[in-house]
Amino acid sequence: MNDDAEPTLCRSRAELREAQLSGKALYGDDLGSDELRAWYEKEENAYIDLRNNFYATTNTNDQYDYEYQALNDFHAISFLLDRRFGCCVALGCAAGDDVTPLAPVVDRFVALEPAERWWRTEIGGKPATYLKPQASGNIDLPSRSADLATSLGVLHHIPNVTHVVGEIARVLRPRGLFIVREPISWMGDWRRPRAGLTANERGLPLTWFEHTVRSAGFTVVRRHLCMFRAVALLATRLGVSSPYNSRAVTVVDWLVSEALRWNTRYRRDMIVKKIAPGSAFWILERT
Repeated sequence: MNDDAEPTLCRSRAELREAQLSGKALYGDDLGSDELRAWYEKEENAYIDLRNNFYATTNTNDQYDYEYQALNDFHAISFLLDRRFGCCVALGCAAGDDVTPLAPVVDRFVALEPAERWWRTEIGGKPATYLKPQASGNIDLPSRSADLATSLGVLHHIPNVTHVVGEIARVLRPRGLFIVREPISWMGDWRRPRAGLTANERGLPLTWFEHTVRSAGFTVVRRHLCMFRAVALLATRLGVSSPYNSRAVTVVDWLVSEALRWNTRYRRDMIVKKIAPGSAFWILERT
């Protein structure tokens, strides 16, 4: 796989910026407290605003049709339904649709969701406590208090991912699971406005992320590459209105994405570099 090199230390600001653009370091991971607060303020309601104003995928009550259920089920959730989890910590889960299929095997949810318009008291019929994330990335939960955590397209909106991953490791019990789906490319040059994206979001370099989670005390149980954009576009043209709610499309997407893993790069500034999977799914276990 033509992936990013191992994370490296950078001696100058120019070297750091180049490392961030190439995926050897993560943009935003080294910010100070004031910069973290500024980032948080920009991202706090940015996603719900995008859904309302750019994509127009919510109604007047901020309700939406969740479009990634088959994707989540195939790559992760189906592997969890033979276990029992006392507490699931769900990062950025909006109204909880992404984790609702876990309700039969979860006793309660704790949702870390900045947009209060999505807060609920239950998810899938199970009690849910919604908390406002802290700009610092600290999670206001006791150590070893959860059995499961999820981040389904959320960490790439967060600046200090290393710290947040460490916090997830802290609140999980040994053998607890962390389910992650995140983009693995730069998502375009974040130094300029990008249509359809929030101001600061950027993908997580695959090699960098796996180095980070292992350093935090996780083992990689399973990793699937997914979300090759051409598959979804073709499915849409063939009349599939929500490609990642189709198991057939999801399976084809996975097979194509894995076949193209050799071309996986972080900085995709040429067309040939974009012929690669856009995201990855991980099942991580706390050691």
